[in-house]
Amino acid sequence: MGKKRKKYRLNARFYCLMLSLFIIIALVINVGATLRLDTIPNFHGWSTNKVMQYEKEHENILMIYELEYSYDVLQNCVIEQSIKPRTAISNDPLILTLKVSKGRPIMEDFTGKSLEEIEAFADTYALNLKVKGEEGAIASQTIQAGEVLSKGMTVTVTLK
Repeated sequence: MGKKRKKYRLNARFYCLMLSLFIIIALVINVGATLRLDTIPNFHGWSTNKVMQYEKEHENILMIYELEYSYDVLQNCVIEQSIKPRTAISNDPLILTLKVSKGRPIMEDFTGKSLEEIEAFADTYALNLKVKGEEGAIASQTIQAGEVLSKGMTVTVTLK
């Protein structure tokens, strides 16, 4: 019985070694495919300086930058890209659109503007809106123009 147990241990070690070797080979292949120079990288989180350097090194890729406010992504970092990462790059010209964070949104001055304009702004930036008054243009707002916003902030406006 002692020999069978020893033989079983040898087989288990062998299978563990083979499984580990298989996992390492799969990881090397996956990393190799990711690092290939002829594919689009995942730009999410890259700074615009790093992206522009990449653009200089790849003359057949034209980058279009769209600026957008973001609560989650730091200013001047990529939020989203139009072409999926690992897409093969050919010698043909390629247009890649990148959404870049302008940082957190900033409150606008709505004095004299309509209620509909601030409602659209509040919806876009996930703000809570309270309205005092029945109708007319906005006379005042509780969050001052130029103030940096946080998701879920409450802005109260008074109508004339």
